[in-house]
Amino acid sequence: MSEHHHHPKGSNILVAFFLNAGFAIIELIGGYLTNSVAIFSDAIHDFGDSIALLIAFFGEKVSLRDPDPKYTYGYRRFSVLTAVLSGVILFLGSIFVIKEALERLAHPEPVHAPGMIGFAILGIAVNGFAAFKLSKESGINQRMVMLHLFEDILGWVAVLLVSIILLFKPWFILDSVLSLAISLVILRGVYKQFKKIGAILLQKFPDDIEIEVITNHIKEIEHVKDVHAIQGWTLDGEINTLNFHVSIPSSTTMAEVDIIKKKIKEYLEKEGIYYSSIEFESECYQCRD
Repeated sequence: MSEHHHHPKGSNILVAFFLNAGFAIIELIGGYLTNSVAIFSDAIHDFGDSIALLIAFFGEKVSLRDPDPKYTYGYRRFSVLTAVLSGVILFLGSIFVIKEALERLAHPEPVHAPGMIGFAILGIAVNGFAAFKLSKESGINQRMVMLHLFEDILGWVAVLLVSIILLFKPWFILDSVLSLAISLVILRGVYKQFKKIGAILLQKFPDDIEIEVITNHIKEIEHVKDVHAIQGWTLDGEINTLNFHVSIPSSTTMAEVDIIKKKIKEYLEKEGIYYSSIEFESECYQCRD
């Protein structure tokens, strides 16, 4: 098992948390002052985002722990679990926004368009900066968090456009329509992320590993006659595991086996496969009665 690990940092998640939590309080005040359900709904979303970001931060910290006798593959899967929690929070927040928007849709109320424009510009700036900080990280947990921030940026851009329209036309129903549209886009994103998480938890073979390419390269190594019984999965969408059998001539010495294994391990790590179990067998092993 290789000791080479790919560790994303969690400090940027914490920065995004403080930005979201602080701005959510400002949004609540803004939603009240402008009478905008879109801004108020985004405040609720941001509070949910803040909780999700905090969960993601601590989950990421746990996932970086080294393997131990109880968790021999380490704690990488904890980041997947926190991504699930983040998705659930985002889902529930979107459902709440849809409920509020539908109620306002039936009874549109006047909103303060100039105030909405100011909050929209501030919202784009704050969430854009948070997204920029997180863009330096990777992993399914970070992608779920980025989805939270993306929904905020998208929402504020839409609020800006609608508030500009409301400066000239009293189409106050657009405020509710906007909230519905944003929520539906976010629910679609959550669905896609849950599909990826489900594939990880069900140990689907990693999409970024080409079995044929891997086997052909290993077969080019001296003394390797065949590669078969390949099994693979990913711990968290980044760290991949591969198990397989390698057939070699029965005359191969242990020293030669060690050289073959070293070459295979070095190649696999270049391909992003940091955990691998290789079983060597005689090329005549499968020919036995």
